[in-house]
Amino acid sequence: MKTFLLAGALALSMLLSAVFTSECPAADTGARADATVMQTVSADTSIPKPSTLGEMLGKGGPLMPVLYALSFIALCLAFYYMFSLRMELVVPESLASQIEEAVGKKDVRLVEEICAKNDAPLSKVVHAGVEVILKPHANYTIMKDAMEDEGARQGNILWHRIQYLQDVAVVSPMVGLLGTVFGMIVSFGALNTENMSPKPTVIANGVAMALITTAAGLVIAIPAMLAYAYFRGRVNRLISELESKSGKISRNLSEFIKPS
Repeated sequence: MKTFLLAGALALSMLLSAVFTSECPAADTGARADATVMQTVSADTSIPKPSTLGEMLGKGGPLMPVLYALSFIALCLAFYYMFSLRMELVVPESLASQIEEAVGKKDVRLVEEICAKNDAPLSKVVHAGVEVILKPHANYTIMKDAMEDEGARQGNILWHRIQYLQDVAVVSPMVGLLGTVFGMIVSFGALNTENMSPKPTVIANGVAMALITTAAGLVIAIPAMLAYAYFRGRVNRLISELESKSGKISRNLSEFIKPS
């Protein structure tokens, strides 16, 4: 009887060991598979997806439309100056030739007519001198002063025309700085909560607003300032040419002045 019980116990222990041995590899394999899946999921969630330019600009806050408007204004001004600040529009060579030809013919009325038909700054400067010549008791000093005054006025008009581009270059970073202040207010407002548990997303949005608006303001201001420097040099050349042409014409117009 004891021998029978001992043999039964031995057989039962061998059966249980076989069962456990067959189940353990499957359990290890399942655990390894679950760990691999968890690692893959965590790896996928830990890698941030890059934001597009539109999404990044969308985080700039309420001042981004103002910066969009300033960039559009700067672009329009640059194109306008590119086509309007040209030598053939300010000091046309054909106009100077016509005036010199009329002066050579000793026809002051023809000079006045040519200047009246043209809207270039050179024609306005010469017309100011012709108006003095047509008056009685005119002299060269009065005529020269009149032409210089009109030349200075035309030069100021050219300078004031490009001043708007400099204004955009100055205002843009100030608007960006204001956006930085708004972003900091949002971030510190998230820190100053009653339960003292700020949400990281709110803080991150405030910091993003601050940085994006600052960068946008600088991106607008730097090209605008460079464009202003370029057009400033062009205006200098135009004014120098205007002074040269008008000075030459004023000396020729002195022939129309009768000696007193």
